[in-house]
Amino acid sequence: MTERYSEYVKSSNLRRKSTATVKTRLESYFTDSLTSVDEVNDPVESAYPDCVEQVAECDEVENDDHSGQNLEEMVTECTAEAYPETVGDFENVVESDDEIQQPTLISSLMNWAVEYSITLVALTALLSVLRHHHPSLPKDAKTLLHTNRNYLIKQVAGGAYFYFGIVNALSRFLNNTFLKIPDRHTIKLQLNFDGLPLYKSSCIQLWPILGLVQGLKKPCLIALFGGKSKPLPLGEYLRDLVTEIQILAAGFTFKGKTLFIKITSVMCDAPARAYIKAIKYHTGYAGCDKCTLHGVHVDGRMTFPDSTSPVRTDESFRLQMDEEHHRDISPLTETGIGMVSMFPHDYMHLVCLGVTRKLLELWAGSNGRLKCRLPSKKVSQLSETLLSFKCHMPTEFARKPRSVEERHRWKATEYRQFLLYTGPVALVDVVSAPVYNNFMLLYVVISILACPKLCVEFCDFAKTLLVSFVQHFGQLYGRENLVYNVHGLIHLSDDVKEHGQCLDNISGFPFENYLGQIKKMIRSPQFPVAQVVRCMSEFENADCSADTPNETKLRKPHIP
Repeated sequence: MTERYSEYVKSSNLRRKSTATVKTRLESYFTDSLTSVDEVNDPVESAYPDCVEQVAECDEVENDDHSGQNLEEMVTECTAEAYPETVGDFENVVESDDEIQQPTLISSLMNWAVEYSITLVALTALLSVLRHHHPSLPKDAKTLLHTNRNYLIKQVAGGAYFYFGIVNALSRFLNNTFLKIPDRHTIKLQLNFDGLPLYKSSCIQLWPILGLVQGLKKPCLIALFGGKSKPLPLGEYLRDLVTEIQILAAGFTFKGKTLFIKITSVMCDAPARAYIKAIKYHTGYAGCDKCTLHGVHVDGRMTFPDSTSPVRTDESFRLQMDEEHHRDISPLTETGIGMVSMFPHDYMHLVCLGVTRKLLELWAGSNGRLKCRLPSKKVSQLSETLLSFKCHMPTEFARKPRSVEERHRWKATEYRQFLLYTGPVALVDVVSAPVYNNFMLLYVVISILACPKLCVEFCDFAKTLLVSFVQHFGQLYGRENLVYNVHGLIHLSDDVKEHGQCLDNISGFPFENYLGQIKKMIRSPQFPVAQVVRCMSEFENADCSADTPNETKLRKPHIP
């Protein structure tokens, strides 16, 4: 294709030059009818020495019968005679090349409407205006976007349910990377379960099942449930997923290649993880899903002060050796998924929204110990320091630092930014030395576990630092603050070691971003599942967000 295109460019350039030369000569011939042929030939010979022969042939048009021809036909005829090798299948080449390189107006409108979430009403109004100039455009936005109107939404587990399917959800990825995927390749897939409330004034919520191929940034939608509460019973909600996982265990055929799918991990926050695994929630006595430690009630809170309890295993979970830990039997046990090893702690919820937010609340809030609580003057100093970093933050940070007074509105990325970048600098001379040293323990550990090169080599060292942090945390802030999130840090390095990946690859950040995109698809509180199904069909038809492997794109020049 490249050789054909280069030949086409070379021939088309030659043809354009010859056409322009002959056209200029003919226009001069017809407009200056009073000038003799000899007077015209002299300047032409001097200006176009390489085209004297073909121009001379064109001058003989006076003696031919061209009364029925216009100027363009004569130009084409003269050019074909002068450059016969450039004509050939020129028109066919142009048409085929335009089809490859230039999108049509309809496809451009489709991509634009999907990319910017244009409403159907607005898009239909735009089409009514454009149809005056482009009658070939459809009248309705649904026709333009090829919206799927033939779908079956089932009533399952107390709400509306639609199952897209794992293979169907991965079809875009498979089509884009089919040539690079070898036969009998194993696709590593992460699963995610989480609840998505739609409105503050209503109890309507969605429970999507998401999947993420290892190496990609954008998840795919496997199933969607919508109702006024979480799906109950759990078996009905997971039935289709469990059945397809069991079928795919033997592999599947895609365009002549045999492929396999392996579930590597299941990412959930603590409540969703307890719900999917059918175990006690994190506020229960047997709430820790990684070890057999039983909690202790202190000041109305469930705490987990010990860090040396025996760990749970997939086998002990399957046999339900700790009866107090289980509420029921999870349907996922039938798929061969490790119910302990394949459910790592979510770094986003555990560390960023859990421990880091709790530290800021203990410092700037009203519930921390007096010896660790900051006076209002120190809190203002910390806020001013963070705000002074605004103009110095690189463009790679999506959010700029905000004051501590707005900490309740901080997002997970802002807590991560404070922990790994701004906090170690801003806290100097603001908190006491023991508090600062305790914070730096957490900073060092997360920096190690978040680095792809250091997380495996120094994983055992990180485990030692985490145990030290939790013990020192209890001494500083009291045993009543050793809650589930703080205790869970002890098992964080074990999850990294088990999966052999850094924290960013076993976190909920990509899934939370995709949940936000799903929420934007909802335009009305009526039939939210049907709205998402139709929007997903529009995304599949458009070509504005194809799945490609992770490639970091820098906005500005960087020194390697």
